[in-house]
Amino acid sequence: MQIVAYVGIAAVTLVAIYLLAKKLQGKKSKRHTKPGTVVLHQFPRYLFNVIMGSPPCLKLETFLRMTKIPYESECGLTFSKKGKMPWIEFNGQEIADSNFCIRFLEKEFQVDVDSHLSATERAIAHCIRTMLEENTHWIMTYTRYLSKYGAGSREKVFGHLSLPKRYLGFFLYRRRRKNDLWSHGIGRHTEQELYGIAERDLLAVSEILGEKKFLFGDKPCLADAAVFAFIVSCAWDMPECPVAELTKTKAKNLEKHAQRMKELYYPDWDEMMSKKRKSE
Repeated sequence: MQIVAYVGIAAVTLVAIYLLAKKLQGKKSKRHTKPGTVVLHQFPRYLFNVIMGSPPCLKLETFLRMTKIPYESECGLTFSKKGKMPWIEFNGQEIADSNFCIRFLEKEFQVDVDSHLSATERAIAHCIRTMLEENTHWIMTYTRYLSKYGAGSREKVFGHLSLPKRYLGFFLYRRRRKNDLWSHGIGRHTEQELYGIAERDLLAVSEILGEKKFLFGDKPCLADAAVFAFIVSCAWDMPECPVAELTKTKAKNLEKHAQRMKELYYPDWDEMMSKKRKSE
């Protein structure tokens, strides 16, 4: 009987989560903005120890600041019609996925943060972004939801729920992430092997950066925004994790690079952190 009861509770919870997800996904925003202003939809800031712990969200917000495109941030759990975060609204149009958003905005506002790069540098920059977003990102996902280093992050996500919902919600989400990692293939490696992959990826970026201010000289490009977003979301949000340790030892220039990007594009960082803490 106990097994039947547990199965019943799990089934009801799954249905509730599904219905909630359907309600949130693609929900129309009621926010009124001036024409020509971008509405950036991203995760709630209270879920992280930094202003934003999602690399795609922080990369897109940084791009908006690099290009000085007027925007307003809408932090919540309203996902795009594709079920993705971040996404933007602009003059009645909705665009999902950070890279599609950036391509749309480049055409709409006639901006190009890579305009100073040569064709070869553009190709290298593209490879850096793709590696971080399609490979290294999964090690961050493992760290946040499956490793001991992500305990604090998990508490922020699930800690506000009542005990039954907290444990069940974490169990279901953890299982989903495990399945995602396994399907990708990277989840079939040991923890030591995973952090070895992350180290090789980040040391490659560190080698390209070298002693320069930014990846290709004195002016940042979109790949710089992607590197910054990853370091903040992983190393700064989970300061005890192996990636953070790497930026303190073998890849110190990545830490300096992130600090440089923060100073350049987030002069209001402390103010944003203060507002985030008040909302928690």
